[in-house]
Amino acid sequence: MSTVLRRRRKAKDEGAVEEVKEEVKKLEKATVKEAKKAEKAVEHRLGRPMVRPSRPTGRVPQAMVTARHGSGMITRSGRGFSLGELAGVGLAPGLAAEWGVRIDARRRSVLDGNVASLKTWHATAGTRERVEHEAKKAEQELAKVGKEVEKEAVAVEKEVVKVEKAAKKEVKRAEKAVKEKAEKPKARPKKKEKA
Repeated sequence: MSTVLRRRRKAKDEGAVEEVKEEVKKLEKATVKEAKKAEKAVEHRLGRPMVRPSRPTGRVPQAMVTARHGSGMITRSGRGFSLGELAGVGLAPGLAAEWGVRIDARRRSVLDGNVASLKTWHATAGTRERVEHEAKKAEQELAKVGKEVEKEAVAVEKEVVKVEKAAKKEVKRAEKAVKEKAEKPKARPKKKEKA
């Protein structure tokens, strides 16, 4: 095989190797990027823990409806709260059913009295969990701040120790210099010889 062909083949091989290296780098960058995205998603999910409110205390209110009776209107107890009334309170129908609130899906009216009674009952929902969650959050913040303060204190302590050591060294040097000067006999001036 001629040297020209060998050089061409070698150049092709080197070019192929370079291409493969570039592809590997691209793949590494892509996987690192995906890993970071997944990590951020996990942090996001863990950062905001879902607090499901507990069942409100007290008796579940009774839904009231207005109905025609004879020549006038009367207010009587209904089968349950309408979906519009639940939406007015901000209560999901599934959660309301879980808590034992009766729901009348066929009724479309939204009565202010029903919404008000549901609101007052729902106001007691999850207060304990919310308070516990806020307290836990505050404890975590305090622990974080405490750790930072401890780190700062340790750093300051180390700096103080360094400064004290340096000061002690300087004092020792000064004492040593003073002792040396005190111990050295003073050189007497030479007498001039008479010529």
